[in-house]
Amino acid sequence: MLASVIDTGALFEVIWVSFAAGVGLTLAFSLAIASASRASQQRRGGTLGGAVAWWLVTAVCAMVCVVAVVAGVTVMLSK
Repeated sequence: MLASVIDTGALFEVIWVSFAAGVGLTLAFSLAIASASRASQQRRGGTLGGAVAWWLVTAVCAMVCVVAVVAGVTVMLSK
């Protein structure tokens, strides 16, 4: 009876998308923090090329986070 009321396919889709977004965003944000720290260490150490590379990693990870949040808000507001 209860199974006919609950759309299990949609429920499992919400579960796996939430899990993937949670793990993915956590990973991207933590990588952004770690790479920013590494870039600062490289800059202080005098390795400009390494610092630039780490700053690029930081920028990409930060953009992934921003795009994911904007996409999530857009999806929520469109429903």
